[in-house]
Amino acid sequence: MKPVINKALFDFSLAKVRDHNLSDINPFVAGGGRIKAGTSYNYDMHYGIEFGIVLHGIKRFSFPGFQTRLAAGNIWFCGMWEPHGWATDCGSSEEVHLIIWPPALVDLRCGEHPGVNWLAPFTTAPALRPQTHSRSARRAIIELGTKIVGRIAKKEARTWDWLRLFVMEAILLTTENWDANNRPAPAQTGSIAGLNRVLGQLFGSHGRMTTAVAAGLCGLNRNAFSRMFSDLMGLPFADFVLRYRLGGAAAALRQTQDPVKSIALSWGFVDTSHFDRLFARYYKCVPLEYRQQSVNERRLHTESGSCNPTRGSPQSHR
Repeated sequence: MKPVINKALFDFSLAKVRDHNLSDINPFVAGGGRIKAGTSYNYDMHYGIEFGIVLHGIKRFSFPGFQTRLAAGNIWFCGMWEPHGWATDCGSSEEVHLIIWPPALVDLRCGEHPGVNWLAPFTTAPALRPQTHSRSARRAIIELGTKIVGRIAKKEARTWDWLRLFVMEAILLTTENWDANNRPAPAQTGSIAGLNRVLGQLFGSHGRMTTAVAAGLCGLNRNAFSRMFSDLMGLPFADFVLRYRLGGAAAALRQTQDPVKSIALSWGFVDTSHFDRLFARYYKCVPLEYRQQSVNERRLHTESGSCNPTRGSPQSHR
């Protein structure tokens, strides 16, 4: 895989904002298939991070200031709200990719390696992101991509669990000799890079972040940061943080038997009565009712074999 720099070929002002409606209930959106050859790029940008595998052919992939050609067995990582474009050189190419709800990786923990940063491949500067260089690594990635396609096609109840496992495997395969801590500082500048830093720290701290701290991470004053965040994310930073914390609390209500008070405290809600009111505003029921409804719905989804629950989420993005 060789980088190719030719700015005349791409125009990121054409990048369209995509809304994939990601949440803890719907943490993955899968795509891919066969792409016909062409000389022009397609562009987009979205809230979710993106991981993809080239299964066949050659694909050109571009970020602002950086282009690369990806062959079968090569991969790509794309950050949150990062403009990117793609095209196929000759013949056709085949791929599979996943748009991923970022906390789905942030919340992963391995007891023996608690400090693993699963977001690092997505937030490092594009030219420094991990890649499959050896023939054996490319073969392993193609096999993994085939498994991903197969699981997506089956639409089983545990599809999301399998996809999360496959993404972890891909990251482990491609970062075996890659250490984000030893990489040069990311070359990214501007609002997208700053936003990635904010979201990365926000997701790692259960949403405990003030607007002032977030603005400082971007090197902006509060007003400038608030305008930038609203323009990119479609809602004020404080609303985004609240929805993220409520979404995390809702996930804990569904996935654990922890007391409501403990869940509220772990997500930064000191006053449980205030937590109940905020939760009911977004979910139209109090936490205990939500937990019981979730138990009932999980039973129905298990019986039907569905992998796409339809419970609402407070996290709404452009």
